[in-house]
Amino acid sequence: MNPTSRLTGAAAAVTPWRVALTTVSLAALLTTGWSLYAVGRHYEAPTVVAAAAVAVFDGIAYACQHLASEASKEGRSAVGARLATLAMAGTSVYLNDFHADLIHGGPAASVLFSVPTLALLAVSELAWAGPRAAARASRGEQPYRPPAFGGWAWLLAPAKAGQAVKSRALDHIETAGRAPAPPPPKDRTATAVLREKFAEMDPGDAVRIAHDAQPDMPPAELAALLVTYGVIVDAVQVALVLGRTPASITVERDDAPDAPHDAPEVTGPLAIDKAQAIRDAAAALGAKPKAAEIVDHVLRVNRITVDEPYVRTVLSRARRKPKRQSDTERTGFYP
Repeated sequence: MNPTSRLTGAAAAVTPWRVALTTVSLAALLTTGWSLYAVGRHYEAPTVVAAAAVAVFDGIAYACQHLASEASKEGRSAVGARLATLAMAGTSVYLNDFHADLIHGGPAASVLFSVPTLALLAVSELAWAGPRAAARASRGEQPYRPPAFGGWAWLLAPAKAGQAVKSRALDHIETAGRAPAPPPPKDRTATAVLREKFAEMDPGDAVRIAHDAQPDMPPAELAALLVTYGVIVDAVQVALVLGRTPASITVERDDAPDAPHDAPEVTGPLAIDKAQAIRDAAAALGAKPKAAEIVDHVLRVNRITVDEPYVRTVLSRARRKPKRQSDTERTGFYP
């Protein structure tokens, strides 16, 4: 079917309804307006003021009802607008009833003058109910609808039907008018359930849970396992979360006394005395080093503290002592 023809058909269906609603509204306003005009003229109000009475009462009631409908569509409270509608409509009905008493028309005249106002407001309320319900549904709200049991159910079991309607109303109030969540599919697997759980979890927590389940698994394999459950991480991120350090190699030694040795034991270096340290420093520093330089050299190399007088004494003894070939070769010091 052509979209243009569908739109044309929809417009053709709406137009008669609009024409009928406009005709009924004008007729209702004229009927109740004439009654309000007669009341105004009864109190010697000017013609213009008496004619404007219909706009003051019925017009304001109609406008407040429209504002209430707009507030409901936007999710705002419509209590104030509806109370104003009831107040203005009630005042208009009171004046219509007063006009019926003025002309001694009785209850029939009262109904004739006042019902058009109430009927106009009722038709307008029902006409705006559809757009309000559509706006609420777009926000995820679900209006309350009494269950349709049919006339036979109400006739044969009125108490049970009334209890069911009350129970449905209580459930609607407890859920705040929200549509119930769709039930989960029955064929969900354990992997699908865990995917949903891990999707709502912090990735770091998911890594720690997986590590607790598989403590010996390396970061790369642990990351691949988490990807299958919908947690997209790599090996580096897993290692950062777990605080892993590079693998270290541990060498064990058998220090038992009776354990065989593959290599001979090596003793540490022999301790050197202060005098020998001074002579070695003098040989290393060259010809005629100063006592202060030798003190610094011995402290820096041999970690031995000596003073300058002791250095001079050792060097003086070394000059007086006859040198052997082995000492010369070992120290390299000559007088």
